[in-house]
Amino acid sequence: MIGRTGLNGLKRLSGLLILILMAQNVAAQEFQLQATVSESRIFIGEQFTLDVEVTGSSMRDVGLPVISSIDGVRILSTTPSRSTSISIVNGRTTTSTTYSFNLIAREAGNFTIPPVRLSIDGEERTTNPINIEIMERGQLSEDGRRQRPDIYLEVSVDEMNPVPGQQIVASLNLFFRQGIEVTSFQPTAGWRTDGFWTEELQNVRQPQAETVIIDGVRYRTATLMSYALFPSRSGQLTLSEFPLNVGVRTQPSRNDPFGSFFGSGSNQRRVSLESEPVTLNVTPLPAVQNAVTMNAVGDLRVERRLSDSEIITGESIELITKIEGTGNIPLIRRPEFSLPDGLELYTPQESSNIERSGLTIRGEKTFTELMAARAPGTYIIPAERVAVFNPQSRQYRYITLPELRFEALPSENNQMAQVSLQTARLQPVTGLAVWRIDSAGSVFGSFWFWFLLLIPAGVFVVAYIKRKEVRRLETDIEFSRKYYAEDRAMEKCRLARTLVEKNDAKEIYGTLHEALFNFIADRLALPVAGLSDKELLERASVAGMPEPLREKSRIMLDKCATIRYAPTGSAADFRQDIIKAEALIAELKESI
Repeated sequence: MIGRTGLNGLKRLSGLLILILMAQNVAAQEFQLQATVSESRIFIGEQFTLDVEVTGSSMRDVGLPVISSIDGVRILSTTPSRSTSISIVNGRTTTSTTYSFNLIAREAGNFTIPPVRLSIDGEERTTNPINIEIMERGQLSEDGRRQRPDIYLEVSVDEMNPVPGQQIVASLNLFFRQGIEVTSFQPTAGWRTDGFWTEELQNVRQPQAETVIIDGVRYRTATLMSYALFPSRSGQLTLSEFPLNVGVRTQPSRNDPFGSFFGSGSNQRRVSLESEPVTLNVTPLPAVQNAVTMNAVGDLRVERRLSDSEIITGESIELITKIEGTGNIPLIRRPEFSLPDGLELYTPQESSNIERSGLTIRGEKTFTELMAARAPGTYIIPAERVAVFNPQSRQYRYITLPELRFEALPSENNQMAQVSLQTARLQPVTGLAVWRIDSAGSVFGSFWFWFLLLIPAGVFVVAYIKRKEVRRLETDIEFSRKYYAEDRAMEKCRLARTLVEKNDAKEIYGTLHEALFNFIADRLALPVAGLSDKELLERASVAGMPEPLREKSRIMLDKCATIRYAPTGSAADFRQDIIKAEALIAELKESI
């Protein structure tokens, strides 16, 4: 039997164990974990905050929360900002740590923010999921009124159905309600304009705001920046969301008794905004009627001239083509004119001068063809029609360039000197050498005699073949193009390598495109002017280009054309693509 004293001891021990277990349970529950959002209903492009708050008195170690991807929402940074507060009430200390994630709404609909994971004292904990609603701007509310955020960003374009090469102006407009003051703005990286050549226009340093009424609500609006965009291909092209950081200051309510007491009575903060994406329908250019194309779109003038009317045979002369006006000056390609036979062509040059004043891109672009006459005579460059597309009338304007001619005069250096060959009688010099006659055999039986006798004949044959080849190069333009195709293509590739140091992606890929395109056209005697990449490869396939090489050529030409109008990549990428282009040209040489 257990005595009364022993029974009391057991009761005390049981009570002590219960108290210990209760204390451990209370310690385990001495923290609170909660996730909240600053707004549960958000407009597209609007920033909001996800806060994860940990409150407790016995926490020793709290890890950073881990957030998963969220449908319809972009996370500005996966590393949250952190703030900590400490309170002491009745001698008890409580610590509260808040982790804040900045988010931007991207798509309309109802979405769920998944639980956020974090480690507390070595144990993984999760927050509660949160439901949010993302609304479109101008969405009707329950009372039938259209809803818009207090501040939002919008990209507007002046033409929704352009053609390739046509300039459109994209304006970045900020809208904000009365009572909000914008103190600063800063664009951030991330605006993608795939399929467009983009030029930033000269923007006003201090935008001027004006008042507008939108759906019965008074807003202030200002155009912050403007860009000139040139579509590089037809089809549906999308401008992605434009990201912008804005500094704002809000004035307190007049009924706020503390508004003028604490500080300046204003609330300053920075917010991140995004515009909604804009999709354009780019219609293809119409077919050109018997004219030279240059990818020229706009109000442009074209003229060409020769640097001289009379030269000495062998000297160079310049054929200068100048395009000026308003339009897609950066995207204009060198025109391919018909040139007379007997001219040696060198690497063409180009220069441009672009003005970005106002809302238009204007300036001039000059192409210089260097040529040299191989023989004296009169050389005639025939008249040409060039096509310039006018986006206002939506049709081509054809400009006729007149015939040009120049005279190549004979050069004194071309006179062949007459050399007379005379036989010389060899006289032995006595006292210096002893002349002996080998009675064993005649000189006619010597190997070296016949070998030396055949050298002039071999030289004559080689010279005859070379002369025949030179004459064919002068008279047969197709043979000349095929003969020099590799040299010209490799020269373009070497030029592209020099452009890598300047980090000029547009010129690099434009040069590579020209090298590969012209090589295929020259090897197959196809016209360079008036052919698209697709048409060139179709005709090359008919001419016998193997299908694998045709596909490689298509991929390389498409890549050059795309990056040329939307430059991107590093110097290492440029060099790698140049090597690929050179290897492809070497393969094509063996097959076509």
